[in-house]
Amino acid sequence: MKTTACCCGATLYFDNTSCSSCDRQVGWCDACGQLAAVERDSSTCLACGVGVTPCANRSAYSVCNGMIATGAGPLCRRCVTTTLVPDLSDPANVERWGVLEAGKRRLLYGLDAIGLGEAWREGEPPLRFKFAADQGDEKTLTGHADGVITINLKEADPVHREIARQEFGEPQRTVIGHLRHEFGHYLQKRLFGDEPGPEVTAVFGDPAPLDYSEALERYYENGPPEDWRDRHISAYASTHPWEDFAETASFYLDMQAVLDTLAAHGVIVTEVPADFDAAIASYQEAALRLNEVNRAMGLTDLVPYIVPPPVVEKLRLIDNGVRAAAGR
Repeated sequence: MKTTACCCGATLYFDNTSCSSCDRQVGWCDACGQLAAVERDSSTCLACGVGVTPCANRSAYSVCNGMIATGAGPLCRRCVTTTLVPDLSDPANVERWGVLEAGKRRLLYGLDAIGLGEAWREGEPPLRFKFAADQGDEKTLTGHADGVITINLKEADPVHREIARQEFGEPQRTVIGHLRHEFGHYLQKRLFGDEPGPEVTAVFGDPAPLDYSEALERYYENGPPEDWRDRHISAYASTHPWEDFAETASFYLDMQAVLDTLAAHGVIVTEVPADFDAAIASYQEAALRLNEVNRAMGLTDLVPYIVPPPVVEKLRLIDNGVRAAAGR
């Protein structure tokens, strides 16, 4: 994740709403597509000179840091992708909604970084989000369907996530992890449709003979096969080819985000390698060091760093698809 500089010279971070040094209002400007400070007197973006106003979700609920060109509102181009929000009369819901929106902004930033911004703005189906709480016996299921990613509000609760992390053995269970996984399902349908060709089945397997519900039930009853680490990026990826695709796509986005952040700060790499094999090598070197830092602090490994050859080929297929979709 890149940082930018305020006009006063202080560093501005992705989620900032004000500068800690000069106290100017700060936001992600839709007009120029970057984080920038706003002139106090004229409400002008100091990066592009366009007059801006705060996104309505920023003004009313403080769950966004977007700024939009004056008259173009009420919602910024990130907030407009959310089509369902929880009951906002409950302050706890507002707080958790804000956590999900923050994760969504990072997902969308990452998509822009790899050239898929148009896919979520103009795609068919367009990428949209629903953030909802359980209503009595009616449960909100986290998942993806027809371009809509639904996240249960409970996933914004760190206690719930930690319990689920331990119960299901998911060390990287995070809000952004859920969003990237569900986007992986969306990406699969956008790139390859419901009927995968031989290039997909050759590396992920053929989903046709497998009943999806039975595959999930078998996984939760018996766990993953003992050799899952030899063929999959995660245990859950072993359940079904489409879950394998989503988990691998999520890891692909993780990898790009790690390299983008390290490059922005001049750590290990100075730019994200354009070549796929070079990107994999740079990521593995970076992940090894990042995990050692976590281990030094007694924390769980930050990211997977062992990428077995079958997973490399899955990632290569996804990378080729993303490059084609992005016109690169």
